[in-house]
Amino acid sequence: MSEKPLFTYDFYEPGKCYGEKNFEVDEGTVAKWRTVYPGDDDPGVMPAGMLAMIIIDAVLTLNAPRPPGGVHGGQTFDVIRMPRIGESLVTEVWCLDKEIKKDRKWVRAKSITRSRSSGEVLFTGIMTTLVAM
Repeated sequence: MSEKPLFTYDFYEPGKCYGEKNFEVDEGTVAKWRTVYPGDDDPGVMPAGMLAMIIIDAVLTLNAPRPPGGVHGGQTFDVIRMPRIGESLVTEVWCLDKEIKKDRKWVRAKSITRSRSSGEVLFTGIMTTLVAM
């Protein structure tokens, strides 16, 4: 069994899709979230704070293994509609671009999250990361 190479700066290719990650917006996961963030309780829909969790999980899963020492530099979202509790989601992760500024290696990953059943785009995001290597 061969090991995957480290997902370093050189491994990122602007315009490349790195795959899809599924996520179920189930009652149990939402209930756990609300124990930590009780104010995040819009009825019938996923708490807004979970957007970052879904995208970060997809990026970390699909861009792995990663070298230690990277830094999360920022994240933005464009929400079309919030997922409903019970809905199945699929998130695609793309390398949007990468650049070296002041000897630091920056990568921006684009994500597109859809309803698995309808294909409807629910939200998109851009995550900026300072890559360790």
